[in-house]
Amino acid sequence: MSGLPVPERSRALFIGVDKFQTLEDLPAVGRNLATLVDLFGQEVWGLGASRCVQLLNPASVREVDEAIFRAAEEASDTLLLYYAGHGLLDRKGRLHLALPESSTRSVHSTAFPYDWVRMGLSASRAQRCIVILDCCFSARAMGLQSSPSSVVELAEAEGTYVLAAAAENAVALAPPGEAYTAFTGALVGVLSDGIAEAPEFLDLDTVFMALQSVLRRQGRPDPQCLERNQIGRTAFVKNPAHVPDQSYSLEEAIKDLHTARSLADTLQAVADGVVNGLDYELAWVNLVRPDSDLVVASFAGDAAAEAQITGRVGSRAAWDRRLTMGEAWGDLRFIPHTDGPVLDEDDVPEWRADCPVPSSEEGWHPCDRLFAPMRTPGFSGSPQELVGVISVGWPRKRRRPGKEQREALQSYAFHAAIAISNARLRANMQRALVRLEREQQVMRASEESFRHAFEYAPSGLVISEMGGDQHGRILRTNDALCRLLGRDASAMRRYSFSDLVHPEDIGTLLRTAAEGGRAEVRLGRRDGTYAWVSLRNSVVADAADGPRFLLTHVEDIEDHKLRELQLLHQVSHDATTGLPNITELRARLNSRLCDDPRRPPGAGPDTAHQHIQTPENAPHDTRGLAVLVCDLDGFKTINDVLGHQSGDAVLVEVARRLSSVAPDGNTVARTGGDEFAVIADNINQTAAQNLAVQLHDAIVQPIRIDGLELVVRASFGIAWARCGMTAYQVMEKANERMHVEKHSPLSVDE
Repeated sequence: MSGLPVPERSRALFIGVDKFQTLEDLPAVGRNLATLVDLFGQEVWGLGASRCVQLLNPASVREVDEAIFRAAEEASDTLLLYYAGHGLLDRKGRLHLALPESSTRSVHSTAFPYDWVRMGLSASRAQRCIVILDCCFSARAMGLQSSPSSVVELAEAEGTYVLAAAAENAVALAPPGEAYTAFTGALVGVLSDGIAEAPEFLDLDTVFMALQSVLRRQGRPDPQCLERNQIGRTAFVKNPAHVPDQSYSLEEAIKDLHTARSLADTLQAVADGVVNGLDYELAWVNLVRPDSDLVVASFAGDAAAEAQITGRVGSRAAWDRRLTMGEAWGDLRFIPHTDGPVLDEDDVPEWRADCPVPSSEEGWHPCDRLFAPMRTPGFSGSPQELVGVISVGWPRKRRRPGKEQREALQSYAFHAAIAISNARLRANMQRALVRLEREQQVMRASEESFRHAFEYAPSGLVISEMGGDQHGRILRTNDALCRLLGRDASAMRRYSFSDLVHPEDIGTLLRTAAEGGRAEVRLGRRDGTYAWVSLRNSVVADAADGPRFLLTHVEDIEDHKLRELQLLHQVSHDATTGLPNITELRARLNSRLCDDPRRPPGAGPDTAHQHIQTPENAPHDTRGLAVLVCDLDGFKTINDVLGHQSGDAVLVEVARRLSSVAPDGNTVARTGGDEFAVIADNINQTAAQNLAVQLHDAIVQPIRIDGLELVVRASFGIAWARCGMTAYQVMEKANERMHVEKHSPLSVDE
């Protein structure tokens, strides 16, 4: 025999025992059988469930004998027999396969003799018989090494290969906590992962040598093998690690995406790349239409299916539902067949895979669904846009994709989204260029002088569309602007001008977009930072049709703006501690308060204003806006005795401690020489009291200045702000309560 086993004329019998009455249980054996049944039933041989029999914890010797006889009788090409469990020896040293009721005291009457296995193989019509034994003393199936004639006693059918987990006097291992027994775990790894740089089909000898290498690296017992008629050199299984010499790689698939000439070619390249480059059987592209529904725009893998499904439309609502169901594999969405029935009534186009139902959870079920959304990357904080969805038929290995295959599909979908967007962009740009050429015919005479002035201007210049659907789209930029933003001219033409503006400055840009408008905004550089610029707009008019293009002068004001921001910071912050000063504190407090003390929340024209009410005389958990003022006791003595430099160091440390204790988002300010204040928002009375205690405890900890330990005391007052009050009134109320607290025996008290 030279080829792989013929499934129709081959049989596999997997026998295992994981629960025993008197012997130690082997919980990994059940997983051994389930995984091997899945491998030989689908990937390795494709036998299918009916030809791949699993016998776990057989009740009697007779049940095992009948199963072996039935498999031997039905097989005419290849017969595979696997056993995992305890290996037992009778008084004459002969190997027996333990069953659930087996006992070491009565091996001959409770366990299955291996000699009976030998008899069953000799009666089979199979051209080759493969025996795999994962048990102690399993090499005894080959005959004792001390008896040269025992090999002759093997007497199995011509073309027999025996693979044993341990030598004739050695034990096989079932390491605690591992999914499989030691020998079978190594075998599963070799069969699932394959052997790099080996042929497309692996023979038994190659599998044995790989198995032996793995077990030796793990420091585990050496496997043993014995063959007849050189069966070990015939093809046994497919090699999953085999890579054809002329394979179509993922890199080539991505390259084809970006070299397609038209949108239609790009869409077909997306589907072809999934089949040819990612090792899936089927794939189709669902493209988002202008009305937001998705249409099947291309198909790969099956011409008959392509004819039936291409052009069918699925509603956006149905797609949005599917892309939130099942399991999220990164950006991918996997919906297992168990969730499938709820989708049978929606209108999303589907093509069911004609593949066998797997026997393990890792196998690919015909009704499993895998989707790869294609989204364009967002720019300048804009959300990602769904371009379409790749629907995947099923993997060629008939197993759920592993981590690497998922990451490859996700990366491919990202590139596909960019390629489709670029294909659309190229078509739009071609139309825009035709229109621009027509509009510029009236100014041909002055084009050269204008170009020279535009390109070599010392400040940035940009021409963008004005009006219509493409309003603000950049058509042309000069070198000065490209240098300022670190972007090349071709990249700039992919943006609208507003795409480059900081999100906080979009409103300013829109208010000054007309001719003569001026604005100071931030533009995004390529490295992710922003540059402050001054914009001045002019309209380039077409004599026949009126204004068509917006010419924007962009001046770098980075240094000027930084100085301005520094001055604003100096005006609003304390120079010693860096905290906001009393002016900034009052401004922030006034911004939260309105003039009407009676207006209920949500009433009035200013719906953005959150009406502030005091929690005093209100339910216990009512929240409000609290102002905590703090006065340092004894600070003047530190200044007088140690000097202002030491006093400033104390103020800086107190400011640091207050800032570290105050919740994020609240304001800590220095309001005077030794006075501080904290604005605490969305807080109830108990939390405000607790915050005052925490701030007080932070302050009174010793402060080391120039080798001295200084202790500063502090008094606190808490006032509640409400609409109808001014910041001055709130601060006065807090100061009054602080002075009451200063003379109170309690350290912190309202």
